[in-house]
Amino acid sequence: MYNRHLDTFIQVADSGSFLKAADKLYISANAVTKQINLLESHLDVKLFNRSTQGLELTEAGKLIYTEAKKMIRHSKTVLQKAHELEQKKNYTIRIGVSLMNPAAILLKQWKQASILYPDVRLEIVPFEDTVPAFLEVLDNLGSKIDLLSCPYDTNHWGDRYNSFHLMDLPLKVSCSKSHPLAEKDHLALEDLYEQTLLLANRGLNPYTDPVWDELESMYPQIHLKGVDYIDIHLFNQLVTSQELLLSAECWDNVHPLLTTIPVDWSFTMPYGLIYSKNPSPELLQFLLAVGQMESV
Repeated sequence: MYNRHLDTFIQVADSGSFLKAADKLYISANAVTKQINLLESHLDVKLFNRSTQGLELTEAGKLIYTEAKKMIRHSKTVLQKAHELEQKKNYTIRIGVSLMNPAAILLKQWKQASILYPDVRLEIVPFEDTVPAFLEVLDNLGSKIDLLSCPYDTNHWGDRYNSFHLMDLPLKVSCSKSHPLAEKDHLALEDLYEQTLLLANRGLNPYTDPVWDELESMYPQIHLKGVDYIDIHLFNQLVTSQELLLSAECWDNVHPLLTTIPVDWSFTMPYGLIYSKNPSPELLQFLLAVGQMESV
């Protein structure tokens, strides 16, 4: 922004000698002298009168001394503002991921938007698939993790976050790969007769309550069994069980020993992003950018 030799010039003027200036600048007196000579040559102006009594600023030197201080202050202000703008321009969105909360759908959606927003960087932050860990993430959104990409319309976690809807995902059925139904590409409701279907207990998830209502009233041949929480432990139990699980499409590849099959019904669940109650402007811009893209 300005000739760096001006800093040396000001130090020499304040110190009254090359030697004292050299001590304060932690360089040799010879280096100080060379810098002042170069500055005078560059400006084509004599800055100091040299005598056995020391150094004295010339009239031109006094003017440059005053204006140089102003210039340096202005340059520092401009650089600080430039750094602030640069920091605002480039920002990172931290996405929490776990086995049960993969970010694959969001990342596909963002792949389209990232072309228009090259200054946004995504950072993946893993967390454990336990209830305490999930609650800690929800209670601290915006601290270490900015958002989660997951099923979100649930009363089970309370009023801890804001949500941004991306799409409705079809509900499917997951089962062990050794289950008799595992080889089917698609299931009719009749295929579920005399089977035990695990699903979230009534009142926990609004998107499963209609499943309870319709299947209980119209398909009593399907045995429904409520569970309090769907996690990796339940998936592990399913591997050695003949039971079925009402599953989200985003969990298709969570467990290598399970298979997920679409069913001939219209049940869906809302899927999107959950984030802090007090989001940053950058995060809101990211949400809008993702929301403008076509659903994958």
